Amino acid sequence: MTNDAAMVAHLDDFLSQIDVARKTEATYRYGLQALAQFLAEQSNNHALIIDTTHLSADTLTQFRHWMRHERGLSRRSEGTYLAAAIRYVEWLDTNGHLKGDITSSQLKLNLRNSRGRRRVGYKTQPIKEAVPLVVQFYDQMPLPEPSTARGGRQRLTILRNRAIVHTLIGTGLRAQELASLRRSDCADGKSDKMLITGKGEKERLVILNAEAKTAIQAYLRARDADRATGRKRPSLTSTDEPLFVRHDRDTLAAISTKTVWLLVSDAARKLGLSTHISPHDFRRYMATTLLSEGMPLESVQAFLGHESIVTTRTVYAHTRSEVLDDQVKSYRPTLSDMLQRARRQQDSDN
Repeated sequence: MTNDAAMVAHLDDFLSQIDVARKTEATYRYGLQALAQFLAEQSNNHALIIDTTHLSADTLTQFRHWMRHERGLSRRSEGTYLAAAIRYVEWLDTNGHLKGDITSSQLKLNLRNSRGRRRVGYKTQPIKEAVPLVVQFYDQMPLPEPSTARGGRQRLTILRNRAIVHTLIGTGLRAQELASLRRSDCADGKSDKMLITGKGEKERLVILNAEAKTAIQAYLRARDADRATGRKRPSLTSTDEPLFVRHDRDTLAAISTKTVWLLVSDAARKLGLSTHISPHDFRRYMATTLLSEGMPLESVQAFLGHESIVTTRTVYAHTRSEVLDDQVKSYRPTLSDMLQRARRQQDSDN
């Protein structure tokens, strides 16, 4: 579960002892809060203070990958937050707060290696086969009757969460991209095509599947019916509204990426899954499935919105290898087959 209140251990001591401008200190605090959220998610830790036992030799490498590919931070924010994390682990090392045999030099070396051509950070992200179980969890959740205000809010929240997980698994959208959708983007779920502005302000075409369209339409019908009762006070026309909104207040407000992360991790926890699942795992799951089914790499690149096909090839290299292995085994002739062909050719020559 995402823990926005989490903070790394020894933060105040660290900030009080480093010699930086007040603005840099504030930026470092934001960066280390992001590090704490990352560590909390990796360890499924809900504590307010994330101690240094959760640091590993690959923490900086994985933190950088998380900021770029799961949180979609700008390169500028990524660089600043990473600088804060590096200086923090150096301070921890100097003051004897790192546990075991981990050193700041080791963390920084692994980070430098990951920035090379090999980009090892990508290859440590396995597909989570349990992702569809999260979708099924919300599909099977009973809907409360909307006879009371509380029941109405709960009903809308479940319908919204169903629409969110179906959209995630069907489109491979990033959490930030999904949270930014408007009703007009998909014509209230009637259109299967959406033109969105994704990471790096790049436009791309997103295609909804039938299940996502059905879930979105059911959610919006219930939301509009609820509004007719006077429970919601819209300040915008319906087509200008966010596609997914909060249901814990009387005014329409778009969900945040935190909402998306919470509903996914909450379902995984209630299902008793042994592995942590994030919204980005839906993206990996669908991309890997498409490649395994034989979808061309260039099409998967467009589906994911990767600016460079090199990124797609690197991230999903293992999948391409599996597809190649399957295809070679299916089409490669045996020695007996090759000998039969040779004999047929000899017979035809004679």
